[in-house]
Amino acid sequence: MPPANAFLASAEEGPQEASYPLAVTACPACRLAQLTYVVPAEQLYRHYLYVSSTSEAVRRYAGDLAARLVTRHGLGRSHFVIELGSNDGLVLQAFQRHGVKVLGVEPAANIAALAEANGVPTVAEFFSAATARAVADRGHAADVILGRHVFAHIDDWHDCFEGVHRLLAPDGVLLIEVPYLGTLIDGLAFDTIYHEHLSYVALEPMQALCARHGFEVVDVEAVSLHGGSLLFSICRAGGRHRPSPRVEDLQRREQQTRLMDEATLGRFARRVAEWKERFETSMEQWERAGASFIGYGAAAKANTLLNFCPTAARRLRSILDRSPHKHGRFTPGTHLPVVDVSAWEREGATHMVILAWNFKDEIMAQMRLFAQRGGRFVIPIPQPEVV
Repeated sequence: MPPANAFLASAEEGPQEASYPLAVTACPACRLAQLTYVVPAEQLYRHYLYVSSTSEAVRRYAGDLAARLVTRHGLGRSHFVIELGSNDGLVLQAFQRHGVKVLGVEPAANIAALAEANGVPTVAEFFSAATARAVADRGHAADVILGRHVFAHIDDWHDCFEGVHRLLAPDGVLLIEVPYLGTLIDGLAFDTIYHEHLSYVALEPMQALCARHGFEVVDVEAVSLHGGSLLFSICRAGGRHRPSPRVEDLQRREQQTRLMDEATLGRFARRVAEWKERFETSMEQWERAGASFIGYGAAAKANTLLNFCPTAARRLRSILDRSPHKHGRFTPGTHLPVVDVSAWEREGATHMVILAWNFKDEIMAQMRLFAQRGGRFVIPIPQPEVV
C-alpha cells in the first residue's frame, strides 16, 4: 500500500502514487516485531500532515503528562526537556507553562515552523547521534528526553541511543511512549501497522536494546491513548533509579502469555483475516438494508484499514476530519475525498464509520447531532458493531 500519510492533492494523481510492501515479521533472537521493508524517512517525514493539537484528547493528555512528569521528577526553571518528534510543540508548551526550558526536534519543516510560531524552539531535523552532538555543542544537557509515538518510527535504534547517551544528563531519564504489541494483539489493532511504524514494541526487546547501550528500563506505565500504549522510563544502568515492581510484573505477564511465541503471532494473523471477512460482509449487509456510509478520521490507521478492505472502502462517500491540512485531499490508495466535519449534513449518510476508533468517545460526542437525527456509528475494531 502507499504510505499511510501520503494524501493526494487530487484523485487524478492516483495512477502515479508509489506503494510498498507492508508486512510484519518477528526476530527469534531479540524478539522484536518489525516491518520487512523500510520506506526512506526523508520521503515520509520532511512534509507531514499529522498535527497533534487537532485532537481534544491529545491536548488533555499533553497537559496531564507534563504536570505528572514535572511533579515526579521535580522539574523547574533550572531543568531542560527535549522532545523527539515534537510535532507542533503541544507537549512542550505544557512543560513551558510549568517554567521548564524546552527544545523540540522535529524533521517535518512545515510542522517545525508551526511549533516555532507557537513559541517552542525547535530543531527541524531527524534525531540522531549527529543531531545530538550539534545540540550538546550548544551546552545543552537534558534532564528529560521524551519520545512520544516516535521511537517506533526510527530505523536505527542504536544510533538513536548513541544520541541519547551524549545528550542526557547523568541522572536524566529517557521516556519512550509507544503502542504496545500486547495490546495490539489482544485488541486486534492491526490498523496501527503502517510504514511509519517500523517496530512493534514489547518489554523484552526494549530491555535487550537498553542493555546493549548501558541503560535499563526502570518503570513502565500503561497509557490508554492511541488504543493502548506503554510509557517506558529508561535510565543509565547502575544509577540511583531502581526498577519498579511494574517492570517485573509486565515481564512475568509477557512470559505467561507467550507474547512473542510463533503460535501467538500466528493466531493473531488468522484473527485479522477472519475480521476482514466479517467487516466486509457486514458493510455489504448493512448497505443492502438501506445504509449509506461516511467515514470519520483520516488517520494513518484508517488508511491501513481501508487499503486492507477495498470493497468496504468503496462504500464510503468521503471521510470527515478536523485537520484543515487534510481537507481537499484524497486518501492514499483508496482515493476518498477528505472533508471538514461539518460536511456530514450534505453527504446524507445514515452510518458513520469511526476509522479513528481510539477516539470514538470524543468523536461520538462531537457528532451527537448526527445521532439525534437518526444516524448510527460503526465501530470497526476490535469487532464491527453498530451503535
